[in-house]
Order: sequence, then C-alpha cells, then structure tokens
Amino acid sequence: MIVVRYKNQQNESDPMNDIAITSKKELSDLLRARRHNTPFLARLSGDNGFEIMLGIAGQVGCAQHSRSDGSLPYLMAHSTNPPMTNGDVEFLTADTPTPVPAAEIISFEELEQVALHFLETGERSSSVLWEPL
Repeated sequence: MIVVRYKNQQNESDPMNDIAITSKKELSDLLRARRHNTPFLARLSGDNGFEIMLGIAGQVGCAQHSRSDGSLPYLMAHSTNPPMTNGDVEFLTADTPTPVPAAEIISFEELEQVALHFLETGERSSSVLWEPL
C-alpha cells in the first residue's frame, strides 16, 4: 500500500485537503461523501511519483493517470461499459468548468475501484481501459 494525498481542485477549504490517506476505507468514505457535491476535480498524489486526477459527479466520474512531475504520458480512463454515449460532463477546478467527453466518463463504482487500486498498488487499475490524451 502506498500513501496518497487528497487535494480538492475546486474547494481550497475542503477539510480533507492534503490529508495522507493510508486505508481503503478512509479513501472510499472520502470519495462517497463528495459524490453529491457540484461536479469537481480532485487529485490523489501518491508517494511513488504518480497521481490520479478524479472527476467526481454523482453516479459518474472520470480518471486521469500521470506522473506527478507532469511528464508524459497522460492516460485517461475509459469504461468497458460506458455510462454515457454522447455529450459531456463539466467538472469544476478553480471555478473553471472542464468538459470531459462521454467517451471518458466512467461510473462512480469504476472511479472508486481505480482510486482504491491506486492506493493499494500505486498502479493503474485494469478494471478500465487507459488511453493516452
């Protein structure tokens, strides 16, 4: 298990910002508690040099895997059973809407699996497909 730090990219006053997360229950509880907020982006930074950017929007979300130093590749999760076929979902970051197309939207359950797998292994989850941006 690695240690990840949570950062809400929309709400700087989120009381969980910069907390070190070391248990699956703690991460799952955090994600579930925020799924009914206005859609927003959050970052999970691992102590292994990688991070996952999560878009959280109720029953759906998105996930991007990358190196923490910003170098390529940036990989976007794609669902094996897409919850949307057209349109997009706008996620807020610093009060700026970021539209994510339907092809890159995953279910909340997949989002949670991706996040928990990252915490457990530091790696990308094979429960979704990963495509370069």
